[in-house]
Amino acid sequence: MNNHLDALIKQVEAKLREPLASNIDKWKNHLSDLINQIAEVKLDSAAVVNGFHVVDESLDPTDWTSARCVAHTMLDASLDFVQTVRERPVWQPIPDRVRSTLERESLPQHGQSMSDVCDQILVNILPYSTGNVHPRFWAWVHGAGTIGGVIGEMMAATMNSNAGFLSHSAVLVERTVLGWMGQMFGFPADTVGGIIVSGTSMATLICMAVAHNRALANVRETGLVGGPRLVAYASSETHMCVVKALELIGVGSAALRLVPVDEQFRMNIDELKKTIREDRNNGLTPFCIVGNAGTVSTGAFDDLGQLASIARCEGVWFHVDGAFGSLIVLDPKRRSLATGLEQADSVAFDFHKWLHCSYDAGCALVRDRTELHATFSTRRHYLAATQRGCAGENPWFCELGPELSRSFRALKVWFTLKEHGLLKLGQKIADNCEQAQYLGTLLAQYSSFIRVVTPISLNVVNFRLEPDDLLHQMDSPEIIDVFNNEIAADMQESGIALPSTACIRERLYIRVAITNHRSTLTDFDIFVKAILDRCRDRLAKIKE
Repeated sequence: MNNHLDALIKQVEAKLREPLASNIDKWKNHLSDLINQIAEVKLDSAAVVNGFHVVDESLDPTDWTSARCVAHTMLDASLDFVQTVRERPVWQPIPDRVRSTLERESLPQHGQSMSDVCDQILVNILPYSTGNVHPRFWAWVHGAGTIGGVIGEMMAATMNSNAGFLSHSAVLVERTVLGWMGQMFGFPADTVGGIIVSGTSMATLICMAVAHNRALANVRETGLVGGPRLVAYASSETHMCVVKALELIGVGSAALRLVPVDEQFRMNIDELKKTIREDRNNGLTPFCIVGNAGTVSTGAFDDLGQLASIARCEGVWFHVDGAFGSLIVLDPKRRSLATGLEQADSVAFDFHKWLHCSYDAGCALVRDRTELHATFSTRRHYLAATQRGCAGENPWFCELGPELSRSFRALKVWFTLKEHGLLKLGQKIADNCEQAQYLGTLLAQYSSFIRVVTPISLNVVNFRLEPDDLLHQMDSPEIIDVFNNEIAADMQESGIALPSTACIRERLYIRVAITNHRSTLTDFDIFVKAILDRCRDRLAKIKE
């Protein structure tokens, strides 16, 4: 065995002394194969101690100096990626070569060097991201991230803490962040509670489960069998995560009453009252009203104050879907849009949207933390609490949500809030809203063939190209829908800017949702010019 090992080591030494071959990949693969063979021999020859066959080696680097060099290279690559973002397209499709490499890669049986794996990331993965780091990514409501977030994520990964339970700094940081959020939204400091989760979808599921548990006190033990038929209420503009949450807690999507909206896309209060009254007369049990703080399509706000009042009168849970719009409380000029949010029983929102924390990080915040505990707390002997030692800090976060294993998401949020402060973060939110108004003004210059949805109340601009040449040739709203959809796709594939589309009053519009701290007014000038250019190009093709 030792002779074989010595022979392999000599082959490696000889390989390292060779001049670099013209086919560097072949040379590296041969060297990697030799190293893997050495590892196998060492595994086979591991010492047997008291009958146990153990290799006394960890997964840590054997060469810490080289590992540091690789790590510094990757950190520099991360910084370069952000610093030079304007030199790249917003988004680019994944080439067939790269797609084939990623999709057809076999399950690794033997390891590669850390530097080789990092090289693969830099070549095949990093260049083909979503694009939301770029200043002209406005397609979906994504935050742009920060360098501080990169550092926070790195340190959280270094600590590798499970934030679900036990006594350690991750638990204290998360509690601190949640306290700050309660203060920011005006919830009572002595009762507010919450949990940091992957995003608003999970936060909504948690909040709906809490509302459900309050409505049916024994539902955790007995389930839904034989209980009352529950119904919930939300506007027709409500995000699909509310529907999914009701499905997952067993209430079902049919139990959600989608109330019509007014001309400003806000829930029609009279229709809500009428629907509740009809449901009660039909023997149904209302248990939750969902208010929108910034709808996904237009950024509209329901009248949260009125919804809170109705919820109190009806004795039902009042939840606010505030994925991004709830953060408008940080903009003094527009915070009145969210008046009434402070009266909610719960709010679900994201840190990774308008606060620009790295994906993923959202929050379920509740007025009364005992409601969370009553919905999710359960203990077994292997999770026994103690007054001393590592198992302190009760209640644990695993008692406030569905997960026992939880990453230290709170650190990047804490870092972002500490680094920038609410005033600066609020200013960037205000900037995005002003940029939306600016874009609306630019588009209004072409009102003869561009229809803009008004009012632009927040950070979302929807517009529709209706050129006369196309209307004369094809007098069909559906054809105009297709035309605008193609323009949006043209823009995405051009790499100049990334809008998306939205269906508003049954017609397709190009949608620009601005949650990007890197955007400038010049970016919107570039965008409008590119839209006009692509409109002309498409019309020219139609005429051919």
